[in-house]
Amino acid sequence: MDEELIQLKGVTKRFGKNLVLDSIDLVIPEGKITGIIGASGEGKSTILKMLASFYTPNKGVILYKNKSLLKSRKVICHLFGLSIEDGSFYEKLSVKENLIHFGRLYGVKRNLLRKRVDELINLVGLTDAENTLAKNLSLGMKKRLDVGCALIHNPAVLILDEPTADLDPFLRKQMNHLIKQINSHGTTIILTTQLLLEAEEVCDRVAILFNEKIIEQGEPSKIKKKYHSKDLNEVFNKIFSKKERKTYQESSKKKTKIKLLKHGSLKKSLLKNKDKIDELLEKAKHDEDSEEILEKLRKENEKND
Repeated sequence: MDEELIQLKGVTKRFGKNLVLDSIDLVIPEGKITGIIGASGEGKSTILKMLASFYTPNKGVILYKNKSLLKSRKVICHLFGLSIEDGSFYEKLSVKENLIHFGRLYGVKRNLLRKRVDELINLVGLTDAENTLAKNLSLGMKKRLDVGCALIHNPAVLILDEPTADLDPFLRKQMNHLIKQINSHGTTIILTTQLLLEAEEVCDRVAILFNEKIIEQGEPSKIKKKYHSKDLNEVFNKIFSKKERKTYQESSKKKTKIKLLKHGSLKKSLLKNKDKIDELLEKAKHDEDSEEILEKLRKENEKND
């Protein structure tokens, strides 16, 4: 096994003026479960989406077995499986139909596909629901189906974005058991979570994102020992108590102002020049500099008055 299967070196990612990741370094070993943990808005999902080539870093490199991942997009398709938080299966197809469909998309040979579908239905525990439409599945079953779709081409690396989000404790336990079971077959797993105790239980390694940087990475036991803590929750409490957390409050406030502007008391006075206002609001959705847009809206409002 290659200990350093995937490496992020000096990776920076911006969205407009927002710096989300600042020169991060991350090592993902082969055959292990690596958890990327941190508070909301820290950039956990952004890392996964860069690994899946949805986003391109502004700076830095991402390596797979010491070769640039961004130059090998075909490698990503064949060697990576991705399960996102909201699911990517088709609601109007059954469990089995979804797996067959994704198997064909990934180019799984016909003589292997049926066998693979049956194996995965059994693995994710959906044997009794194989002919059920996805839209009629429970939340826990939908998440397991999505994992099955991500595994249909037998990827070397499985990427899971918040795999236990919104699940009750019993269903989380089921999902974590499934993750460990998949990993036992040699699949490298990268996942994100905000549930620190769960990460401690499931992951061989964790990387802690804080203020746009990875400030710790390694085995949970070693990180706890470094911070003289009994668990990762206590580690986080100590980190937060020592350092002020940067947040995206500025961006959030801008979005809130735009939302209020669209639905609040100012709306009536803006209707006098509705086309212009709608044009500016639409631009605001795609422009990080929302304050400037809001200022234009105020001026338009003053003209109307």
